[in-house]
Amino acid sequence: MYVCQWSFDVPYGKQREALAAVKAWGEEKMRSSTFRKSKNRLMVGHVGASASRVVDEYLFERLEDFEKALEDMGQTQFRKRSDALAPFVVAGTQRWTVYRVVE
Repeated sequence: MYVCQWSFDVPYGKQREALAAVKAWGEEKMRSSTFRKSKNRLMVGHVGASASRVVDEYLFERLEDFEKALEDMGQTQFRKRSDALAPFVVAGTQRWTVYRVVE
């Protein structure tokens, strides 16, 4: 089992718009990519983490499914979702972190 977290920061006061863009992208991911093989949750910083931090988390059984899901993001329907989110991502803050579940 793998926990795959995509995180990024948003500019002050733009969390609502960023979350709307992430949710729309997530709906498309679950419809037309290998992300549908995962369980998803969306989180924001609250205590000890900046409220500007957004974490889009996916739980995959197999690492290969996560890798395929990332490849799927090259499909044309995802470009408009990426473009819609781009103004709300602080440059240099986005990254993927992958954890292997041991227990």
